[in-house]
Amino acid sequence: MDVDILIIGGGIAGLWTLDQLRQRGYRAVLVENRELGYGQTITSQGIIHGGLKYSLRGVLTASANEIREMPIIWRDCLSGQREPNLSSATVRSHCCYLWQTDSLASQAGMWGASIQLRVKPETISVSHRPELLKQSPGNVYRLDEQVISPSSVLQCLKKRNQDALLLCDQKQGIEFSRSQQGTINSVNVRCQGDELHLVPGCVVMTAGIGNQQLNEAAGLRQPMQRRPLQMVLVRGELEMFQGHCVDGAKTRMTITSEVISTGEVVWQLGGQVAELGVSMSAEDLIQHAAKELKAILPELNVESLKFATYQVDRAEKKISLGLRPDSPQVLKYKNILTCWPTKLAFAPRAAEMIEEIITNQMHINPSVIPGENENLWKDWPVPNVAESPWETVENWYQISGETVSFVPARPAKQAA
Repeated sequence: MDVDILIIGGGIAGLWTLDQLRQRGYRAVLVENRELGYGQTITSQGIIHGGLKYSLRGVLTASANEIREMPIIWRDCLSGQREPNLSSATVRSHCCYLWQTDSLASQAGMWGASIQLRVKPETISVSHRPELLKQSPGNVYRLDEQVISPSSVLQCLKKRNQDALLLCDQKQGIEFSRSQQGTINSVNVRCQGDELHLVPGCVVMTAGIGNQQLNEAAGLRQPMQRRPLQMVLVRGELEMFQGHCVDGAKTRMTITSEVISTGEVVWQLGGQVAELGVSMSAEDLIQHAAKELKAILPELNVESLKFATYQVDRAEKKISLGLRPDSPQVLKYKNILTCWPTKLAFAPRAAEMIEEIITNQMHINPSVIPGENENLWKDWPVPNVAESPWETVENWYQISGETVSFVPARPAKQAA
């Protein structure tokens, strides 16, 4: 069966690209071998960054320049004013807070960080601060960067593109047939004993870490790097809160939150805590995170809370000296594109870059009327959306003084 575009990998970049191409009239289909969003997307904190955290040294870095338009695009999509219409997705908060330590470096960096940004920090008076930040010694800012629920965005994009999503087996679910010149001529997709033969004009790989295995199967050696994190989860009687604690030119901790199936609020802790946590055991990282929480939020009673950790690798195109890429990365070889969006917020830009290459370099034209793609695979299994990390983590711990103890009983999930 002929298709214009075959996308492999159902994270935010793959789904956004699929939606955009189908809206333009391309016969596009996406194949996923696990769940939609599995890995980087579902474990992301959901902040639609506008560049402030990348300009804390007082200059507009390349990263800040690239990402500064993203909050505007996402805001329009989330309000239904732009495609894809994501108005059914959950917005955890329409802003997040940014607060400082009382270091001079932190103060100077913050003032310089607003240079040329579309979303600029707004100083909040003490009386209007969130309760958690009433005692903060430094300045507190409101930042109009929305915080979304990644799971709900995935659900929204799945619903919009249900008829173009194909599940395949985790092992040997995809087989490429290549020409001697390296072009992918056809792809066999297998699932639960059934097989589908696709002839794509272009193959787009958006599988995160899975890009490496896909590239090897397609005879490519595209350079890729991994940036590991060990994130911390905290649940209990917590406030819904989204924000960054800044120490000098670094993000000491990023906190995002959501109400979970037990009825509790869960916090995800990122920033330096997650980066330093890679070299720690779960118990040591939890102890470290608890001390950091006490330092930056003195009013918080950490001994009443439960902690857990999870690990995730960020997959990126390999950059000299292992540095972080400033923008989404798309590599082209013959009729194969390999994409690493680098951040959830960059999904619109990644889709735009992919479409530009398909149209202007590969000269592939849409083959159907925009928005009228037919359902060619009615009986083929469709991938589910991955569960959020707090729904799957097994080991929770509590802190008592200097002791970290395992919590054996995990509350049962409430019926949906």
